[in-house]
Amino acid sequence: MEIISQNKTSAAGMLFGAVALIITLFHFSFGPFTPPRPRLENVIAEQVSAVKKGIIAGLNGETLPAAANERAADMDKIMHGTEVALAIIALICAFIGGMRKESLWSVRGALIFGGGTLAFHALLFGLAIFCVIVLFLVVCSWLSGGSLF
Repeated sequence: MEIISQNKTSAAGMLFGAVALIITLFHFSFGPFTPPRPRLENVIAEQVSAVKKGIIAGLNGETLPAAANERAADMDKIMHGTEVALAIIALICAFIGGMRKESLWSVRGALIFGGGTLAFHALLFGLAIFCVIVLFLVVCSWLSGGSLF
């Protein structure tokens, strides 16, 4: 307990970084949590139906109440923002702990957890870019009639 009391800032950074890394891995493993968007056909059908009801109500002299356009919170965006924010807070705590000459063990722990979270996000982004490039090259090769290898 004495070690934590002497290294409060970097210990808090380790905590924030560990929580960010756990949330990131959980979100990557079990996500996405937001339901998929409705198909375009369904959205258009709903809009046409609403216009039809509005025209019929207008011809009958009635007024329709305005539809409440409630958007549910996007859980994936909230989790992603929380992950990045906690990782940045962990890195800031590690910086402050290093400036206060706290234990290198706790400063490095905060750096590893916070940096690991951000590195994981960068790795996923890089992997997605790589897959898009490979897919583009395969499609171009297929369209030109060449072989893949």
